[in-house]
Amino acid sequence: MDQRQLTQRMAEAFPRLGKQARRAAQHVIDRPDDVALMSMRAVAARAGVHPSTMVRLAKTFGFDTYNAFRAPFQARLRGPAGTYLKRARDLQARGADALPEVLGAVYETARENLRATFSANDPAVFETIAAMLSSARRIFVLGHRGSYPLAFHFHYVCRMFGCDVTLLEGRGGTFADELRGLDEGDVLLGISVKPYTRDVLRAMSYARECGVRTIAMTDSRVSPIAWSTDRVLVVGNDSPSFFTSSSAAMAAIEALITLMVARGGDAALSAIEESGRQLDSFDVYIDQVTPAHPRRGAANTEPET
Repeated sequence: MDQRQLTQRMAEAFPRLGKQARRAAQHVIDRPDDVALMSMRAVAARAGVHPSTMVRLAKTFGFDTYNAFRAPFQARLRGPAGTYLKRARDLQARGADALPEVLGAVYETARENLRATFSANDPAVFETIAAMLSSARRIFVLGHRGSYPLAFHFHYVCRMFGCDVTLLEGRGGTFADELRGLDEGDVLLGISVKPYTRDVLRAMSYARECGVRTIAMTDSRVSPIAWSTDRVLVVGNDSPSFFTSSSAAMAAIEALITLMVARGGDAALSAIEESGRQLDSFDVYIDQVTPAHPRRGAANTEPET
C-alpha cells in the first residue's frame, strides 16, 4: 500500500476515529513530509497528541509498528513526485532578514503548493468534477473571507461561456435566502481552508439535505467541508507569510474552467463570442494606452503635420 492509498483509507475512516486519533490522522494527512522526515515523538508533538496515539493509529490501519506505517511516506519522498523542498523550509526559518531569501521562499512555496495540488488530485478527479459542473442544471459557488476571490473568479469566468452560475455572497444578511430553491440537478462548489468558515460548512450540509451534489475545494481530505461531500479537490496553501496562499487554489479553479470550456462545444464558443460583443458595446477595455493628460514636461512625440 503506497502513501496515497493509505491517506485515502485514513480519510474515509476519519469520522469513525476517536478525538485524539482524528487529531493525529489529520496531521499525517496534511503533513506527510513530517511523517517521513521526523521522529514519531516530534510528529506527535506537532500534532498535539501523545506518542502512543501515533502507535495506535498505525495499528488501526494494519501496521505492526510505527516504522512500518512510516515507510510509505518515506518512499513517497524518494520518488520524483515527492521532491521535498528543504530549501523552502530553511528559508522560512531564517525569517525576513534578506529580501532575496524572502522572495525565494515565496516562489519555492508557491511551486510546492502547485506540485502538491496537481499530484494529490489525479487528472481523473479534475475531469470528474468538471463533468459534474458542466452537466449541472445550475451551479452555486461559495467562498467567504480569504476564499471569496476564488469563488468570484470562478463565477466571473463561467458566466462568460454561458453557465447558469450563482455566486453566494449573503449581502445584507441574505445568505440563507440565497440558498432557497436548491434542488436536485444543482451542484454547489464550496471553497474553504483552515480556519474553516462556518457558513460554508452550513451551506454544504444544507445542500446535501436538499439532494444537491456538492464539491469541496479545501486544504485537507478531512476538513469539515470535505465530510460526506460528493467530490473533494485538495489544494496546497502553505505560505512563508502569516496568511495562507491562494495561488494553487486559483490554478485549480483555472484548470476546472479550462476543462469545462473544452467540454462546452459550440454553445460555449457562441456564449464567449456574445460576451465579447457585449463588452465591446460598453467599450470596457482599452486597446492602446494613451494618456488623457500628458505629464508636465513630457516630450511631444506626436509627428508634425
